[in-house]
Amino acid sequence: MTVLIKLKPSGKDLKGSAMDPANGKIYHGKASYDANEDRLVLRGSIDKWGILGRSQTWVRYRK
Repeated sequence: MTVLIKLKPSGKDLKGSAMDPANGKIYHGKASYDANEDRLVLRGSIDKWGILGRSQTWVRYRK
């Protein structure tokens, strides 16, 4: 399932769209990656400015 859509570089972040797999809705999205901690922070919002939305942190799993 594709969750991140058309992400393009914008400074040190990526901007594009994100889909919520629970309900299939598409939101404006922003992603930033911290290579030192292997963390991807995603921000999805219903407005382009990121005021009305939520963030989620994904952590890389290593064996």
